Amino acid sequence: MCYPPPSMKSLIAFEATARLGSMTAAADEERATQPTISQRIRALEETLGLPLFDRQGGRLVLTPLGERFYREMAPNLKAIREACERVIHQGARPSPSVSIAAGAGFTHLCLLPLLPTLKQAFPTLTFKLVTVDRADDPELQAADIAIRFGPYIPQEEAVLLAKEAVFPVCSPDYAHSQGLTGTLTTAQLSRLALLHQDIKDPRWLDWAQWCQQAGMGLTTPRDEVFAYHNYALLLNAALAHQGVALGWSPLVKEYLASGQLVALSPCVTRDDYGYWLSVKHHRSAVIAPVSDWLIKAIG
Repeated sequence: MCYPPPSMKSLIAFEATARLGSMTAAADEERATQPTISQRIRALEETLGLPLFDRQGGRLVLTPLGERFYREMAPNLKAIREACERVIHQGARPSPSVSIAAGAGFTHLCLLPLLPTLKQAFPTLTFKLVTVDRADDPELQAADIAIRFGPYIPQEEAVLLAKEAVFPVCSPDYAHSQGLTGTLTTAQLSRLALLHQDIKDPRWLDWAQWCQQAGMGLTTPRDEVFAYHNYALLLNAALAHQGVALGWSPLVKEYLASGQLVALSPCVTRDDYGYWLSVKHHRSAVIAPVSDWLIKAIG
């Protein structure tokens, strides 16, 4: 036989009264009147077909069946309350999302290691990292925070995160095996395994351009060059003692600090080249603090 379920209001009134020991206290908690609470409990008892409280002697005491019913239903009612509160909280206050766009190397080597600390600093925000490898990529323009590598652009309102500094890096074991200390010479370069990246972007220096900037010659035939598809793979090869790579200071900073890579000289810089941070909405109360945090953390 199917019995009609009791109303939620009557269950809430019973649970509060049993927990607090008084209909008056339950009425205060539920912002109702004492007669209303009493009426709801009476309706619950009629639905269940048994008394839940012993009202004799002017005291309100749970009957044995009422005590058992309270122990079984109270945890479930609490779970329902908590579930409702979570849904209401999430629906009423969605977490603002901040998108950060940057090149693949910068995203992988700079932003991802910072992400846990960034989330701790802004626990109410969600972050989306967008990888872009072209300066004219629409996603770079659409991002809340954009980090671009290249020369200074006068018409762009941007903050210099890090000036370009490019120098050779390799593992300590490779440096020791080749007798590399301090400044590289042209003669040393000619016998080293130089690690190349498949770059078709004029913003980035390859070995030939770096040597030209450093005043050194490079005689490696182009048909003997193996080029890695991305900068992370290139650094993995350097970490695996396979040769010498060009290191951009923000991208190799953690590897140098941990001793996994060592820096050699000379160091090449170009005027007005570096990593530039710009924001889509300058006065946003959400984005501005995140932008300031990144400038301090990376700069």
